[in-house]
Amino acid sequence: MNDISLTRKQVLQLAEIAAKFTDAEWFTIEMSNVSGIGTNVTVKFDMFKDNRKDFDTTVDITDLSTW
Repeated sequence: MNDISLTRKQVLQLAEIAAKFTDAEWFTIEMSNVSGIGTNVTVKFDMFKDNRKDFDTTVDITDLSTW
């Protein structure tokens, strides 16, 4: 199992997303180093139940203050 480390700001953003999008049941957190500077963190989820894609919504919660 891989560990994911989030800042307090990111945890609060994640809680806000979950509170605003009450129809979403599952959230996937992805981390990448595409910027070359620090870790980018995105949250993906389905906002529309009829969607045939893997995810239809992506929110970037990268905390640039840690770079």
